[in-house]
Amino acid sequence: MPPSRCLSGVEPSNLQNRVDHWQRFKTGDFKQKWNSSKLIVKEGDSAIAPLLELLDDPTADAETHWFTIRALGNFPGEPEVIAALATQVNNDASCYANRTSEQAAELSAFVIETLAAMGTSAIDVLSQLLEDPQRRLLAAKALNRVRSSGIIPAMVRVANDNDAMVRYYAVDALGSFHSSTVTPVLLAALKDLSAAVRKVAVMALGRRRDLQESYQLSQQLQPLLWDIDVAVSCQAALALGRLGADDTITSLKSVLLSEHTPMALRIDTVRALGWYCDFASVHGQTTTANGTVNKAFTVLTDTLTCCRDGDANTQNAPQGLTAQERAKLQITIIRVLGDLRRSLLANQATDVLIHHLEEQLPISVIQVLIMALANLKQPQAFDALMPLLNHPAETIPIHAIAALKQLDPEDNLSRVTDYINGLSDDLTDILNFW
Repeated sequence: MPPSRCLSGVEPSNLQNRVDHWQRFKTGDFKQKWNSSKLIVKEGDSAIAPLLELLDDPTADAETHWFTIRALGNFPGEPEVIAALATQVNNDASCYANRTSEQAAELSAFVIETLAAMGTSAIDVLSQLLEDPQRRLLAAKALNRVRSSGIIPAMVRVANDNDAMVRYYAVDALGSFHSSTVTPVLLAALKDLSAAVRKVAVMALGRRRDLQESYQLSQQLQPLLWDIDVAVSCQAALALGRLGADDTITSLKSVLLSEHTPMALRIDTVRALGWYCDFASVHGQTTTANGTVNKAFTVLTDTLTCCRDGDANTQNAPQGLTAQERAKLQITIIRVLGDLRRSLLANQATDVLIHHLEEQLPISVIQVLIMALANLKQPQAFDALMPLLNHPAETIPIHAIAALKQLDPEDNLSRVTDYINGLSDDLTDILNFW
């Protein structure tokens, strides 16, 4: 007789040993159950029948059922195992003598995790469970984790379910697939009553630049910049940044500057505009057909200037910000500009940041500015940073040294030494940090 599958060459030495470890599996403590379950799985197919019997035993405690479910998860290709596990989803605690309602809920969740881990072999059973109103949510949650195209028909069926969480799991899963069947569902979900559903639909469509022309995605997403839920608005801004459509800059600018815009949304709007600027590094040019890249760059740099000056009376100034919020917005914009090292805008970004450095700024902003200039690696930043070696805040010279080391690795120390020696103040101690 051929050996059982999953045996891995390890068998109980004799019948008594087999009886002993099954007994420990049923009645032992956690450690004994853990060790015994490893031996049981190595028995292969012969372990399935006793495990299924134990799964249906109403007198077994919750811990034993947990280990039984865990062991059965090692047999994903067995239809009877999948069917038996499916019956355990949302089982009534009253059917078991030694199980509380909390334990029943935990075991149902674990069954879902186990079925989801079985992958495509569990799709049919889980799809059938969607027809049961009592099990639909848990089945949708399990199918959401499978992420195989085989789940598309089932998830499309429940994408309009009355339960918002079922819709969420369905739309979230469908967003992973580039299928013509999925697109209308995602577009419809943009108007869902549930903010969670709208959010995952926005996230999914933001990754579908291929649909921009045929569905005018940017036009459908722009209204969600003003969604009642801030998380949805933030995702809308990020999605528009990924799409990079020409018709979106004006809307993003309005959101960035409006006095009604929450700070979280301002931050994500800056990041979205940064992705527009990075278009140059991807496509090797600084302008698109309508100069979108340069427009985004201008919005960011104008906003940076207005935040620095605290001038709220110009059309490019963000409204309704405190001094602390202005500093936070400056830091975000500076970091975005500092990430344009591979862009053809790197030289322009460096000049903007150097000019910004000449003004009175909070220490936190100066620190970020220094590192952004270092990251851009443009040679003109070296001379602009050296005066900071004489900055009264002790952390600034240290940041400046770190940046100078990056900007001119071959001759940085001699240039800095010459600069220090030319000053009236004795700054030779600063070289100790080199």
